Amino acid sequence: MQQQPNQSINSQQLSYEQFQQQVQQQKEQERIQAQQALRNVGLDSRSQQVNQVLIELQAIQQELSIAENQLQMQMDAQKRQIQAIAQRVQQAEAQVRMSMNANAASSAVPPINSTGFMQ
Repeated sequence: MQQQPNQSINSQQLSYEQFQQQVQQQKEQERIQAQQALRNVGLDSRSQQVNQVLIELQAIQQELSIAENQLQMQMDAQKRQIQAIAQRVQQAEAQVRMSMNANAASSAVPPINSTGFMQ
């Protein structure tokens, strides 16, 4: 008769072991599902967000480079304009000096020293 209680204990232990296995399996499934959920919601969207930020930064960098090139071209064009104006001023000064020197020589007035508008 003692075998029955032992058998009953063994069957209870077996049921307990099965229960423990089921609990462990359930925990493992929940862990896997949680990781999958993190991948689907957290990590994937985070990766997409990071990629979007990188794409936006690259676009900004390209836009900045274009603006920089445009600014450099404008500065070069303005520098050429200023040089052309300075050259015209020098030519005008030279003409005025020559004209005044010619008038001075013809009227015996001493020549006027040029102060030079642009040096």
